Amino acid sequence: MSWKKINGTLTQLAVGRGNNVWGVDSRDNIYQFHHKEWHQIEGNAFNVGVGSDGTVWIVNRDEEIFTRVNNTWEKVDGSLIQISVGDKNNVWGIDRYDNVFYRSDDDWVQVPGSLINVSVASDDTVWGVSRSRNVHRWNGVYWEEICGRLKQIYTGNASFVIGVNDDDEIFQFRNGTWFEWDGNLKCVAISIDGILWGVDKDDEIYTRQDGGIGGPVFGSSFK
Repeated sequence: MSWKKINGTLTQLAVGRGNNVWGVDSRDNIYQFHHKEWHQIEGNAFNVGVGSDGTVWIVNRDEEIFTRVNNTWEKVDGSLIQISVGDKNNVWGIDRYDNVFYRSDDDWVQVPGSLINVSVASDDTVWGVSRSRNVHRWNGVYWEEICGRLKQIYTGNASFVIGVNDDDEIFQFRNGTWFEWDGNLKCVAISIDGILWGVDKDDEIYTRQDGGIGGPVFGSSFK
């Protein structure tokens, strides 16, 4: 199975379960994919995160944070430039200084480390990428450095971890090795059930349904 082009353009997207996909475009408009179409949602955002339970959080260019409650945006304290949502109990983010935080009750708790991108799943799997492009996995106490160099990473669960490098090449982590996928994307996302989505350098949107479960890998980039 190959990548299937989807109508529309986005700069960044996130996916929870199945095809529950949210994204933002170059004008900071917010969209939700529903019944095979993109539907614009009120508000503006630079970055969006969606969990496996449908929980949605956004960050705007003023670094303000909002979460979706009863079809409206509710402002949350704090200041972030990137956010990731596993579910309502797993929300992580990065601020402008590369500090890393997770949400605990009504507070942001800072964890050690310095990252430019973080991704959390509902099973507490957390991965991140540093400014030097090193890849890290959170073990509950500290960040373990993992082989490879990526600019963005996304985890649907412990079995589904996907990322892209500076050349927009796509890789999936399996059994300690990064395997390369066909195609080129600047941003990727994978659902808890293994559905892949991505955006290319022209902001065009793609998906594939083979889930990366023994999919068409054709080599390993690094170990």
